Amino acid sequence: MTAEQLLEKRFAALAKGDFTAVYDSYHQEAPFLQQFANRAAYVEFAQQQLSAIKVDSWQSLRQREIDAIQQEHLLVMTLSVDGCSQQFYELALLIETVDGWRYHSAQKLSAEDYPGPPQLIQFDHFDQAPQQIRY
Repeated sequence: MTAEQLLEKRFAALAKGDFTAVYDSYHQEAPFLQQFANRAAYVEFAQQQLSAIKVDSWQSLRQREIDAIQQEHLLVMTLSVDGCSQQFYELALLIETVDGWRYHSAQKLSAEDYPGPPQLIQFDHFDQAPQQIRY
């Protein structure tokens, strides 16, 4: 499975509410997963906190290789809750493992952080962001 196929599978799982598949797409050292004791704890959290979020659209705009087993993918997505849509940008770190590509972490920007057209956002916008929090 390629890194792009992992992203496709992950977003399809999010859209369907298949939180077990979302959990399985994470890298074992993903910072976000450190909050959960196991898959069941994550799935319970996701059903309570994430099930209302609808993935309206997403697209991988570009990617860059960090090294032989790490890539960053610049994504744009539109998510909605109760009919209210918001656009986000995500710089996702993917790591190749013996089991294939896995989602490690991401830095996010809102439409307020980057108000320009999606096709013009660059990696620099994330590199220069005042808060470079990855989760």
